[in-house]
This record gives sequence, structure tokens and C-alpha cells, in this order.
Amino acid sequence: MVNPIYQSIFSLFVSRARCLVANLTLICVIFTTSQSYSQENVFAAQIITGVNFSQIRGDLMAGYHRIGIDGGLDVSYRLSDQWRAHVRLLYRNTGSRNSPFSDIKRSINLHMAQIPVYASYLTWWDNGLARVHFDIGMAYGRIVHTSVQFPEWEDRLTSFRQNDVSLFGGMGFWFTYHHGLRMAYHRSLSTLMKNPAEDFSWHLYFMSLQYQFRF
Repeated sequence: MVNPIYQSIFSLFVSRARCLVANLTLICVIFTTSQSYSQENVFAAQIITGVNFSQIRGDLMAGYHRIGIDGGLDVSYRLSDQWRAHVRLLYRNTGSRNSPFSDIKRSINLHMAQIPVYASYLTWWDNGLARVHFDIGMAYGRIVHTSVQFPEWEDRLTSFRQNDVSLFGGMGFWFTYHHGLRMAYHRSLSTLMKNPAEDFSWHLYFMSLQYQFRF
């Protein structure tokens, strides 16, 4: 059985009838971009996997205690020797939770499909390889599943907004041409949930640490 969460995420991009075609197309895109990079030094493709440390401002729980996973694909285009433009297709698990040392467990769990678009500045060149890059960009996310373990908010699931727009900045380091790490800080511009009558609004914040494999 396919997990309904992942099925919902996938349905945002392709219909069930086109799943096989989409998978084959994705493989071809990765292969083509990686070949194009080696031949023309224009395109590059990456596989990304990592963890998120997140919180929601306004939910009565403090600290980046919610730990979730992420993963997806990245395609970049060389604008110049020091600049790259990127687009990613990611799955992210974010949200919030109270302290792990607390006797009462409370949490908000968000599953999101996200498309970040950003620019990278490359520096610290070593034998033709830029070891360090600085990133800045925006991301659109679609929350496809939410679960709440918090009595005060459990009856408000229908009030959660499904669309998320965020800004982020970060930096990364390449150990070799193929293997690297990236850290980034994300801050939502849109409101996750808002109720003017009760004078509260929620915004999502998270830090991510990702492993990057470049073809």
C-alpha cells in the first residue's frame, strides 16, 4: 500500500495515470542534465536528503524541537563562473513539539511538498572546484497532511492554511565534486493559521541540514 501522505504529495505534480511516464521522464532529466554539465558546464543535477529542526511561532511551544526529514532533487543552471540558479522539488516534514524532556507530549506535524527557487554565489576555489557556496531564495510549499497532538489546537485542523511561501538563506561546503553539506534557515512569509478574534497567528520557522550528491 502506498502511504496516503506521499500519494498526496505526488499527486500535486502528476496524476496517477502518468506516474510511470513521470518517473521515466525524471530519470531522463537527471541523466541529461548531468551529461550536459560534463559537456558544456551549464547544467547540474543533485539528489538531496536531510533533516529539519522546526518550530511554529505562536503555538505555545518554544524551541526547535520538531525534527523531520526532507529529500528531493535539484537542477542548477550556470549563470556565470560564480553564480548558479537553482530549482528544487522537495518533500519536507516540519512542525513543532514541546521539549522532549517534558512528561506531556504535544506536537504539530506538517507534511509538505515544496519548490524552492534560489541563487548561489560560489567562492573558495580549489583546483577548479568551488568549495563554498552562499544561497538565497524563496520557496512555495503545499501542506498535504497535518496532524495535531495538542488539546488546545486539535479542533482547529480545518483552519490550517495549505499554502506556504517562505524566504531562506544558507551556505554549503563541497568536500569533493560529488559530496557536500548545506545548512539553511527558513522563515515563512505566509500565515499557517490566524484568528484575529483571539489575537493569534502562526508562522513556520525551521533550520535544515542537508547532504547533497552532485552527478
